[in-house]
Amino acid sequence: MKRYLVLLIALFFVLGSVYSQESVILFDEAVSTLANSIHVKLLEKKAEKITIGQFIFQDGVPAFSSYWVNQLQGELINKNGRTYTIYSGSAMEANWVISGEIVQIADIIRIYTTIICLHERTRTIEASFISNFTLDENISEMFFSSNGSSGQSTVRRDSYEPDSWEAPVTFVIGNNPNTPVMNRTITPGDEDFFLLIPDRDGRLTAETTGNIDTFMHLYNYDNGDELTSDDDSGQATNARIIYNVQSGIRYLAVVRGYDSSVAGAYGFRAFLSVREGAGSWNNPIPYEIGNDENNVTTVNRVFQAGDEDYFLLVPARSGRITIETTGRIDTYMELYDADRELLDEDDDGGQNLNARIRYIVEEGKRYFVLVRGYNTSVTGSYGFRVFFAGSGLMPPDKYEPNDEPSEATPIEIGEEQEHTFHTADDVDWFVFQITNVGFYTIHTRGVKTNRLDTYIELYDNNLHLIDEDDDGGNALSSLLRLNLPKGTYFLKVRCLDEEPDQAYIITITAE
Repeated sequence: MKRYLVLLIALFFVLGSVYSQESVILFDEAVSTLANSIHVKLLEKKAEKITIGQFIFQDGVPAFSSYWVNQLQGELINKNGRTYTIYSGSAMEANWVISGEIVQIADIIRIYTTIICLHERTRTIEASFISNFTLDENISEMFFSSNGSSGQSTVRRDSYEPDSWEAPVTFVIGNNPNTPVMNRTITPGDEDFFLLIPDRDGRLTAETTGNIDTFMHLYNYDNGDELTSDDDSGQATNARIIYNVQSGIRYLAVVRGYDSSVAGAYGFRAFLSVREGAGSWNNPIPYEIGNDENNVTTVNRVFQAGDEDYFLLVPARSGRITIETTGRIDTYMELYDADRELLDEDDDGGQNLNARIRYIVEEGKRYFVLVRGYNTSVTGSYGFRVFFAGSGLMPPDKYEPNDEPSEATPIEIGEEQEHTFHTADDVDWFVFQITNVGFYTIHTRGVKTNRLDTYIELYDNNLHLIDEDDDGGNALSSLLRLNLPKGTYFLKVRCLDEEPDQAYIITITAE
């Protein structure tokens, strides 16, 4: 009895990291029920000398088998009214054997237990019992990990094999994070293929669960394009992909170990979430374009990881519009026509990390704007607005003409001048004098906002380029900081916007 207790305690320590408390209770209850049935049958048959043999699974003995045998042995030893003797191992004295086989059928683990009477030359099956368990992560780990003769952990292929790109396993996408997992195993160098077909547009989460280090790829199944991949975005070393999918498009998730040596049991699940009020290609959010920057409505939205928003624009007139986001998160924007052809895209063309697109649209045509985070980890609130930007042709300023170095406008150190780009290709030249050696800052910015995309070039008196800058200031403003010796300098300022819609200010200051 002491020997049994020592073995059982040791077994609990060995398997403690694998067996969950719920699984242990489940198995103990099943063994107790089985032991009661076996006890009744042994008394009925007046059996005397009993030994408990192995429970085989896929031609091997998993860690669970030892647990099951020891628990069964303990239950029988402690039965009241027992008239039989339990022998350890394959004792020669025994004339009755209790043994079994473990079989996996889809997501069910079935344990067949038989009582065999040993006569001189025959083995008679006197009784048979069945115990069923639904396969989950813990049970999968118990059954698919076993100790081989070398002492190394070996993993057997699961019942879904062989799967491949040509023959993937179809996984029915769930509606919430509580979607049951499909239990699989990875053998060294193995890959598992899951076919996913969403029935509506939304944000797909595909993830693994368990204790092994997984890596996941997501593909468009029909054209083979890889859409994204992930290593450890899930819990611990599990993979998790969040991707916005379209109804009816077939996707393929491919799961492998982080490297070819990874093997073990894991769970896979995929579920779809749809944000209330969120747009999609088939159901975009209508937006009415404002008449100008001061007469526009800002729509406030909130991003969760991996979200995308779709807006529909139908211009009431032709003209150039400005599409932009506001806020503090890093947004990315794409503009499409009605045929979903990409027309333009932008990352940080607005203030700070906001996106901004300027585009000439036609009256009555349908345009789609897709707004997402720069990557799938971006979360937070942002604003969306669209307005007509006017003709973009500002009237000439009082300093014109200054389109050539010979016509350069003089500017003093510390002076602030306001200028305009009155045509799309207008450039302004300036000339200034440095009388004291030192550091100087040259800055150009829009009068209204820093969204005017200026570009400056600094030349010496012989018109040799010294330095240049595009967006060195805030947002799209330009800024140069240099240590300048005494002399005469020329400055060329131009605009990278196709249709500049505001004036700009230029300053040269000494530090």
